[in-house]
Amino acid sequence: MDFFLTCIKNKQKRMVKMTRFILLLLTALSTVWGALPGDSTRMAVHSNVYPFQPGEKLTFRLRYGFITAGSAVMEVRNTVLDDSTTALNFHTTARSSSGFDWIYKVRDEVNSYVDPHTFQALRFEKKLREGNYKADVFTEYRMTRPVAQVEEVRYENNMRVRTRKKYFIRVPSDVLDILASFYYVRMLPLQVGKKASLTNHEKKKVYDLEIIVHGRETIEVEAGTFRCIVIEPKIKGEGLFKKKGTLKIWLTDDDKKIPVQMTSKIIVGHITSELVRIEGVEGEIPARVR
Repeated sequence: MDFFLTCIKNKQKRMVKMTRFILLLLTALSTVWGALPGDSTRMAVHSNVYPFQPGEKLTFRLRYGFITAGSAVMEVRNTVLDDSTTALNFHTTARSSSGFDWIYKVRDEVNSYVDPHTFQALRFEKKLREGNYKADVFTEYRMTRPVAQVEEVRYENNMRVRTRKKYFIRVPSDVLDILASFYYVRMLPLQVGKKASLTNHEKKKVYDLEIIVHGRETIEVEAGTFRCIVIEPKIKGEGLFKKKGTLKIWLTDDDKKIPVQMTSKIIVGHITSELVRIEGVEGEIPARVR
């Protein structure tokens, strides 16, 4: 019995890693803008041309092989920050299923806040609740310098603060946090066979990221059948995500670029995130086959 529980816990920890892929690596797709003509300066955007709007809600199932171990939700919201600044809020959560909670309970939440008119990064929050591991990261962007003010907090099991540290890190003037980056890339054309690279950051470190646009496929998930464009993020050197396994992401092959599926190849098997429900998307989805 102990051996069985150990195996289940190991699988659940792998699922937690996939959760972080969904909450973090997926959103690092901002590197694609380097494939556009001209320099790598982020192009101007306007709220009336966003392929997403407040009210969009995407729900995913997380699987290890045939085992359903959790779910993730990505939402777009309007909000007002503490300083009365109006912001576009990208809200993402991931949680273990009730059947796995008694083994390894996961309740993760990530929030990104950007200016709704310029898409400039304003704030980033990451709250991880994974078994006995409980930690928060809060980032405030000060683009006039430009720097990011970061606060990291670790908690005991009873949520008493164990450690707290604050620091500044210099960032590129047009940087986006990793969650806002994913929504930004949904506004860009993706060209098969192209590679792109850009610098991104998480906490104290800066990362060189590369995106390969592989090709097009039609796939079927619970939410429907879609024509998709397939993207593979790769990490150069050490950083937020190690160069282990392979992660591929399927986005609808249309202007909306809705994430449909993510698959991470690990030492034994695959971990998959599959789109099961689409809510609040305006108009038709051109890439939907049925």
